[in-house]
Amino acid sequence: RESLSADEQFLMMLKEKCQLTDKEWEERQKTRQLEMEAVSKALAILSGDDAHDLFTRTFNPALVQEESSAHSARRTKASKLLSAVANKLHSPRLATLAYRVRLDAFTRVKKA
Repeated sequence: RESLSADEQFLMMLKEKCQLTDKEWEERQKTRQLEMEAVSKALAILSGDDAHDLFTRTFNPALVQEESSAHSARRTKASKLLSAVANKLHSPRLATLAYRVRLDAFTRVKKA
């Protein structure tokens, strides 16, 4: 009887643990989906038709600095979007991505 009681108690604890693990898994999946949506939105901003039109209209070797500032504005917008979602979801990975998007403008400077 004691063995049966112990087994039943173990089974109940195992079921509870499995339920908690399932909930955690679903939450991680939902968070991951929201992160992917945020990244998709950021990419859409950076590679959308408006951005393409802006590049083709403003590309002039004499105006490289202006193009750079427009590019910087889009980077800032994408970074802010990613940061907002990272704060909402408490996601350090997304916060790191936002940070990298913001600082990636200095890649050429670092290489030189």
